[in-house]
Amino acid sequence: MRSSDTAPGPRLPIGVRRYRADAAAIMRALHHEYGDIARFRVGPQLMHQITGPALIPQVLHDKTGAYRRGKVYGGFELFFGKGSLTTDGDQWRTLRSAGQPFFRAGYLRPNVPTIAAVVQDMFQRWEDVGAQGESVDMVPEMMRLAFEVVTRVLCGIDMSDRATEVVPTIRDVLAAMFPGSPEQLIPAWVPGPVRRRLRATQAVLDGVGNSLIAAHLEGGLPPDRLVGALFDAIDPATGAPLTRRQIIDELKTYLLAGHETTGCGLAWTLYELAAHPAVAERLAADLDQVLDGRAPEAADLPRLPYLSQVVDEALRLHPPIPMFPRDTTREIEVGGYRIPTATTIFISSHTVHHDPRHWPEPDTFDPDRFAPNRPKPLPYTYFPFGGGARRCIGAPLAELEIQVAVAMIVQRYRLTPRSGHAVQEHSLISLRPRFGLPMTITRRRARADR
Repeated sequence: MRSSDTAPGPRLPIGVRRYRADAAAIMRALHHEYGDIARFRVGPQLMHQITGPALIPQVLHDKTGAYRRGKVYGGFELFFGKGSLTTDGDQWRTLRSAGQPFFRAGYLRPNVPTIAAVVQDMFQRWEDVGAQGESVDMVPEMMRLAFEVVTRVLCGIDMSDRATEVVPTIRDVLAAMFPGSPEQLIPAWVPGPVRRRLRATQAVLDGVGNSLIAAHLEGGLPPDRLVGALFDAIDPATGAPLTRRQIIDELKTYLLAGHETTGCGLAWTLYELAAHPAVAERLAADLDQVLDGRAPEAADLPRLPYLSQVVDEALRLHPPIPMFPRDTTREIEVGGYRIPTATTIFISSHTVHHDPRHWPEPDTFDPDRFAPNRPKPLPYTYFPFGGGARRCIGAPLAELEIQVAVAMIVQRYRLTPRSGHAVQEHSLISLRPRFGLPMTITRRRARADR
């Protein structure tokens, strides 16, 4: 290929600090200026963004070994070690196979009452602290809810007593994972506050994994759950069972990475409902008709299409995972452009979800985009949890949990955004609200009183 085959992009590098502060907006601007493939640097690091739906499968469905997890996932290893989030090849396939059965419909559908029970516990907590009429930040609330769901559904244990310890650590984890973070740049032997914070966070996360292993070995967990499956898995490199370290790393991956994306998606869905009361009232009417105030069962969800539309549209506007990084293992060609070896490629779902070619008025919240009588989105114009073999394994649980929680919350409460509060997206691996999502909670009247 000729040098003219280099993809278009800005001549000057983007500063690391600026990119960390506003990555999602920068990626949208690159797409607007340069099109479906944009070449750019963040500091010294060469990157490409790919946003063409016809080009994305070349990366996400590659079977030639042209891509690996890469440099971005080096930050994940600080906390999750060599788990399914950070590994490739046979080790990844073994770990994925061990976890896959817990995300199939046959396993998840009977766990809907478990999800509903966790939501009910949250309601009781709100009542106990007198939250009605008060402002509550939905981000930590939904993160705690998602953590408690994932521990009960996947492991069969109530770890709600650990939630207040674990949930606050995730922001430190996400910041450290981002390219150019102090945790990655400062050598491990250098003392100081950065390393102390890193070690403290690692200790909290390892403590969760060790607690689960201890409970399993003492017979305190159902043997047919995730911990037991990992004890039964065989390391392809050694032919032996997974080590304790490998099991801890994989448990942290499922419990911590899993609840972060679900919590983000749920918090953004509640925000959009609070910001669009007409949509919330239409959804409440549907829920009243089908559920009449009770918690949903798995069989109810297909009878609530508008609920699904609301969740899908919230995940389109605010995909919990806004970018999917890969590194090239060799020089490749995408869309007629040369991409060198060891280049980081970002597949940006957030950018594609806001492309007016695929979504008219893309910044408008409109659940009717997903109405049954509308055409389904074309491939890779809507992919909030990625695609290909490495599509987020927890997506089915996340989607189910969000639907159940939204159905219960909207039936019981009316949420109102805090007046004057700035709502901004912040892309730190996941898509979090930069300043939280404080909302006022008020009880809806019982149906008989309306």
